Amino acid sequence: MTNQTESCNKSEQQAQQYDCIIVGAGHNGLATGLALARNGRRVLVLEKNNYVGGMGGTREILKGCRNEVGASCLFPLSAEIKQYFDFEAHGVELLPLPVMAVNLTGAAGRPLIFFKNPLKLSFNILRSFGPGAMLGFIRLLKFCAYPARVLDRFTARKAPRKLEVLIAEAATPEQREHLELAFKGSAMDIIDKFFPDPIKHRELRASMAFASVQATYKGPYTPGSGLCLIYTMAQEGSEGLMQRVKGGIGRLSDCLAQQIEDLGGEIRLKQRVSHIVVENDQAVGVELKSGEQLRATIIVSNLDKQATFNGLLADHPLASEDQQKVDAFTHQGAFVHMLFKLKGLPSYSQHLDKLNHIPGARFGGAMVLDPEELQQSYETCLRGELPEQLPLAFQIPTVADSSLAPEGNHIASAYGFYFPCEAEKGQRGKLRDQAAEKIIEHICIHMPDFRELITDQAIFSSDHFASMQGVTNGDWTHGLLHPDQMIGERCLIDGTGHTTPLDNLYLCGASCHPGPGVTFLPGYNCAHEIMAASAVGSVPGVSVATSAAPVSTAHAA
Repeated sequence: MTNQTESCNKSEQQAQQYDCIIVGAGHNGLATGLALARNGRRVLVLEKNNYVGGMGGTREILKGCRNEVGASCLFPLSAEIKQYFDFEAHGVELLPLPVMAVNLTGAAGRPLIFFKNPLKLSFNILRSFGPGAMLGFIRLLKFCAYPARVLDRFTARKAPRKLEVLIAEAATPEQREHLELAFKGSAMDIIDKFFPDPIKHRELRASMAFASVQATYKGPYTPGSGLCLIYTMAQEGSEGLMQRVKGGIGRLSDCLAQQIEDLGGEIRLKQRVSHIVVENDQAVGVELKSGEQLRATIIVSNLDKQATFNGLLADHPLASEDQQKVDAFTHQGAFVHMLFKLKGLPSYSQHLDKLNHIPGARFGGAMVLDPEELQQSYETCLRGELPEQLPLAFQIPTVADSSLAPEGNHIASAYGFYFPCEAEKGQRGKLRDQAAEKIIEHICIHMPDFRELITDQAIFSSDHFASMQGVTNGDWTHGLLHPDQMIGERCLIDGTGHTTPLDNLYLCGASCHPGPGVTFLPGYNCAHEIMAASAVGSVPGVSVATSAAPVSTAHAA
């Protein structure tokens, strides 16, 4: 009997070996795990796929290539995040892009070239579109700066507050009006102020309109689309530049995963969590699909709210008011994502020949529509139909990093919008194949030899993202960028960014403020909220800002 008791105690001690179990090894789950591991917590990260990074991962899809299904470029990181994770000190190589993007509008449109060098950018806008357009662009950036500060996209360790409160606290009626327009108006309400001429400013209007709709399931004339424009235009000081990560963006997650393991943490791949274990109204562990149960003091979900509470916690419904908050979040993945393997580097059309001679100009950008056409595309999508032409974001990453494809080959990728994701499921496969052809057709308007260079391709719709990554309706934003589900509205418990109504359960993914993008802030902030709460006895409502100040990567926070 004594031996049996000792055996049971030993098994129980083994089951309680973790301070924190994190469900999902996306970049935010890994950021949470590393911050906790650096502060002495025993961390286990569970991932259903056979790679880390989630929608910020890199793996072979097309033979011999390193492909990204999801995020592909590194956008601004907050100064605190850069200092804390210090990726380059841990072997990550960042590649600057002399031309960050080339946006193209119609077969005869003028290219809008976003040079890394701000003087070159300004001069090119002046030369190509005139002094009015250059002044309008400067004024637009200035207009976006104030609401971007309020949006707080790059502030670490600070619990967000609700939008209505922030608007009400504006110092003057003019500032309140400014925020009302920025967050509740349409993108075109803003764009018309700075680029009013549909002919002279055509390409700038189209590019800014496209920037406002990729994460909204709205058209540029739809109220509320202005917020996505502000979110896109927000910059982090002088760091508002797009970069590539050598070897693919998944190198960032690989780097975090390696550090977690070096600190004694565990990362288990191909481990599907079937549900979160709840006892006495507290999250106490997880059960895997295999039936194995693992326990920890804290459980963290890197999934979106609905995938967490309606999936992993389906047997433990929240209180009615909390459940309504979860169910109210809007998720639609109105896109298709294509990958291509090419036997050569495509060239721009004769009309755009000068781009063939600008170093880096074939890296990528967007192929966009006039705002009116973009709005029509959205409305066509709402009817469950495929738009006549799909605006798209495109990249040829091998222009910057030849290591991603076999010698002599290139890879390309494209996101096409608006895919009718709410069409009958039985129709979506056919619509997906039609969308693939429309994407290739659109690319060929600007790069006529593109089709003949394709040796392999793959296409992913939001249905694939839902099954591959576990995101509700394939929504990579974990909740579309709508005014009623951003900033403080993205939180379930007022005054906190990551705490949930279920004790000991936290959220760390893009469903938390500041939302989507490879910023690492949701994961980093979650870890600090956990540590701050444990320091004061797990009192709900503690602000993340009470946690420790940032430190170098060599020390605990």
